[in-house]
Amino acid sequence: MASCPHCRAPLPRPVADCPRCGSSALAHVDVCPRCRENIAAGAESCPACGWLRASEPCPEHGREAPGRCVICDRPVCPECEGAEAPQYLCSEHGLVPVVEGWAQVYSTSDDLEAELIRDNLHAEGMDAQVLSQKDHYSFTVDLGDLSPVRVLVPAYQYQEANRLIRNHMDDQGQVSFACPRCGEAYEAGDEVCAACGAPLP
Repeated sequence: MASCPHCRAPLPRPVADCPRCGSSALAHVDVCPRCRENIAAGAESCPACGWLRASEPCPEHGREAPGRCVICDRPVCPECEGAEAPQYLCSEHGLVPVVEGWAQVYSTSDDLEAELIRDNLHAEGMDAQVLSQKDHYSFTVDLGDLSPVRVLVPAYQYQEANRLIRNHMDDQGQVSFACPRCGEAYEAGDEVCAACGAPLP
């Protein structure tokens, strides 16, 4: 599927302008030589894989960096990158699963929990989607709790989404979008608690 070379929004069909950011999605487009995604002509890097049009020095090793981490935008040299991957990832983000520009920010075995997290990320103005193996693969046996449900965000929003999720994590590691005053769960986008009236984070 094609994507907007400016904001990475998926474009299910050829369009003149991106429905998300309004930029001219098809005018002045180049193809990234590393991942074959469309990128804006003249863009200094590919938003999908991090490939740089002109390499930069790696601040950590002083070597030439042919790409930038798709998550934090840090220059990545071959020594930083480690394992060969479709996109450039720095040593800090090398274990974050990234698929076609989308980074996994959370995983669970519960579809409803994943959907709640996605909805709360949307309420914070972030793009997010739920990917479940149950939706995409056919298994002859029921995988039950072994079937992961993933919450994905655009790679460039990973750090902000991860921070938001961590801010809502309790001492046991459970994510809870609940009122800090009374503990009542709230809906995505609520500004005040329906139970006690307290302002919500």
